[in-house]
Amino acid sequence: MANGTTHRIAAAVVIGAVWIHAEADQPEKSAKPLLGAGLAALLTNLPDILEPALHPNHRQFFHSLTFAAMLGKATHEIYEWETDNPADEAIRFLLLVGAGAYFVHLLLDAGTAKSLPILGRF
Repeated sequence: MANGTTHRIAAAVVIGAVWIHAEADQPEKSAKPLLGAGLAALLTNLPDILEPALHPNHRQFFHSLTFAAMLGKATHEIYEWETDNPADEAIRFLLLVGAGAYFVHLLLDAGTAKSLPILGRF
């Protein structure tokens, strides 16, 4: 079963790799892959902060497929957001990394025996 350390490592590797791929065809490289990996490692446990693992059935709404779908829609809107200043670009980057880290957490949890509820309780 994936624990907090596994979540952090997986999120850092996946999100770092996504940003490396995103910059692959650009002549100038940035620190975004390293920064994204570090932020993802910090943010991937957000679902367990919202719904602490105090008992075996702690996975409710914020660990649900419904919430994942809602987050997917919001993430698509953020991805499509065309920023025109550095502050907005930084916010966009943080939101995309946070959403990606959240998805990594849910994906790892979905692979356990308890999996994810479809809706869960609020």
